[in-house]
Amino acid sequence: MRSGVTVIQHIYDTHFAWVEQVTRMRQRWERLAGLIDPAVHERVAERLDEQSRGAAEWRDQINTYFFRKSGVPDAHGRRIH
Repeated sequence: MRSGVTVIQHIYDTHFAWVEQVTRMRQRWERLAGLIDPAVHERVAERLDEQSRGAAEWRDQINTYFFRKSGVPDAHGRRIH
C-alpha cells in the first residue's frame, strides 16, 4: 500500500482499531451516567456492549481467516487465533 503497510497488516490493524474505538466509546458513555435518563443510559450501554462483543468477534474471525491463509503474523505481536 502507499503507506508502506502490507495489505494483511492493514486488515489486522483496522480490525484491532475498531475494537479499541468501541471500547473508548463505551467508556465515554459510562461517564455520562447520572446526566442522562437512567433507562436511556442503560439501553445505550447495552447496545454498546453488544457492539463491543460483535467487533471483537468479527476482528477474531477476519484476522484468523487471513492469518491462516497467509501465515503472516501481526507485526505488532497481537494475538491472532
